[in-house]
Amino acid sequence: MELEPLENPIVIHPHLLQRFLKQGKNYANLLALYSFYLYHAQQQKTNQPLATDEFTRKGLNWASDRVKKTKKLLKEMGLIEVVQKRQYYYIHLLFIYTKKKLGEILGNCNIFPNPLESEDSSPKNSQKSKARLKPSIPNVPNVLKKWLEYCDKKGIKYQKNNLSYWEKKLKNRVTIDQQEAIYKAISRGWKDFYLTPQKESKYHKFLGKSLMMEKDCDTLLNLSLENKHYIYQFKNIKITTLASPFELFKKYGYDNKELKKAPIISTIHKKLIGLVQKF
Repeated sequence: MELEPLENPIVIHPHLLQRFLKQGKNYANLLALYSFYLYHAQQQKTNQPLATDEFTRKGLNWASDRVKKTKKLLKEMGLIEVVQKRQYYYIHLLFIYTKKKLGEILGNCNIFPNPLESEDSSPKNSQKSKARLKPSIPNVPNVLKKWLEYCDKKGIKYQKNNLSYWEKKLKNRVTIDQQEAIYKAISRGWKDFYLTPQKESKYHKFLGKSLMMEKDCDTLLNLSLENKHYIYQFKNIKITTLASPFELFKKYGYDNKELKKAPIISTIHKKLIGLVQKF
């Protein structure tokens, strides 16, 4: 299978590396901890990632004193600050800006163009693009967009009824099921993709269950896979980890006392469509 280009690479400016170098023997620790915070900021899509000392200690396999000492140095250098929200502590990366903040700094210029817009923005081509890439149901899953791109590349013709058929197949399925089906079809050059019945899905049994780790992860709504990382979308939080659901739920899983059984996936379809992640 052809690998996709790396998106949103983690970049540290040479000026910052020079500042780390001036700290002598602490250089490696500063670089490692700052990179760790940057990575989780990117995963959580925020400039204030939730990264407690205990979570950081486990992630870097460091001693607690090493984490606290290095974090203190980053604070003294003016690169981070700790923000408390209720009982949790977030790491604010002071030089990582949100899109809203960048807009305020740069003015009203369009610095985030729509990636689906082509260079040729004539009305004729624009209407053709909308007809091809936007099926009847709003919020099209990104996996379906990937499939349509594959069909266009391979010259596989499809019509509106094909789109409706594919939408219906993907409906009510967790993202990781959708991804596995489409990856397999693309890798084998098929003209259609196959999804196993819901009762046979090895992931469906985890829906509605919860995890009790460093923070209570309440009611799993969706599960996807990106860059070999599992992305768990719970009702109250999203987490990204290399651990499979079979490992996590065996060690930390429990059934929410308010739920007698996992919800029927059709009852949470609206939530699932809104939570589908980038393929």
